[in-house]
Amino acid sequence: MERIIFKDGNIVLEEGIRRGSVIAEDGRIAGVDFSGSGDSGAQGRVVDCAGKYVGPGFVDIHVHGGFGHDFLESSPKGLVEGINYHFENGVTSITPACLSVPFGGIERAIGRIKEIKDRTKSTVLGFHVEGVYLDSAYRGGHLLSYVHAPDPVEYMPLLDKYGDFITEWTLAPELEGALELIKACTKRGIVTSVGHSQATYDELMRAIDAGLSHSTHFACVMGNLRFECLGESTGKGFAPGVLETVLLEDRLTTEVIADGHHLHQGLIRLAVKCKGYEKVCVVSDAMMGVGLPDGEYLIGGQNCVVAHGLAIIKERPEVIASSVTPVIGMLRHLAARCGIPLHHAWMMCSLTPANIVGAGNKKGSIRAGKDADLIVMDRELNIRKIYAKGILHESGRGRPPVA
Repeated sequence: MERIIFKDGNIVLEEGIRRGSVIAEDGRIAGVDFSGSGDSGAQGRVVDCAGKYVGPGFVDIHVHGGFGHDFLESSPKGLVEGINYHFENGVTSITPACLSVPFGGIERAIGRIKEIKDRTKSTVLGFHVEGVYLDSAYRGGHLLSYVHAPDPVEYMPLLDKYGDFITEWTLAPELEGALELIKACTKRGIVTSVGHSQATYDELMRAIDAGLSHSTHFACVMGNLRFECLGESTGKGFAPGVLETVLLEDRLTTEVIADGHHLHQGLIRLAVKCKGYEKVCVVSDAMMGVGLPDGEYLIGGQNCVVAHGLAIIKERPEVIASSVTPVIGMLRHLAARCGIPLHHAWMMCSLTPANIVGAGNKKGSIRAGKDADLIVMDRELNIRKIYAKGILHESGRGRPPVA
């Protein structure tokens, strides 16, 4: 059992950043020492972290691909390489996601991810189904021909086969049959999330009562303030849409794509102000083009153009198609441009997403007993070392982490 002492660093904790040392043993965090001695008498291999941040590894619960590989279509080797790209940028736990495709393609993708999960540097927590059961008018980057109402003939066999591996299902709760799917997922411990939806307040509240607990990429393809009749009169008033209900309802968590393109910084601040950093997580929503030069890439059967840090659908240039920014770039954006304290921003990238998918008992923060998934960064938030369960992995295999 190897003991590692991450000595004299700026330790990123839920409550703040404190100078001290993290002690890891046998792949788990044994404790944190603030005495100044650095190890409380413990013996072991010392990692000098003076002047550097030591924080928990990132947890990305919504990501479609990486470094030229799509998590829906790639070969086993490509899936491993794509997941490892995100690890090299600090993501020590991950849930790959799909877009809307024929249902058999979703099943095959889940099976391939499950097969390779023990070959990746990141811990694969499960699979995020984002697709098919979405509102056609709010489909965003999903192909119209694939989205439709929930069909138990489709989803029940998938839940029976992979219910223990699916962590999250994004859906539009206003669709006929959505409540039954929410209940079926909740029964199996799968998080259901409102996304690509224009549900009314009442429709969303019924979904929450049925077990829905999360919302996908806040404000993006998300219905907002409604102008409608509130009574029997023909006169119209204003009612909350999905966006306002997400901010209002304490039972819902949400996620932000903090790449500077999907959301204005004011909307990110609004979400955090209304819900607290404990209920707002960062997701990359990254596609296969992340980490690669500008050019054309595929996502969900559609050609996308990547240029200047932004991916758009070639045939629908008003539509952003996922992001090409890894979580580390989003952490920098939150801290530098959104006015969010660094330790809160870091938790939005680690503990909050871990808690949302039920992995917070092992992942996401520096606490005794949790996995020693740790990132060592310099003061400019450049990654210097990444540890997964106490094992050092050099970042980037020669490539610097991407902003």
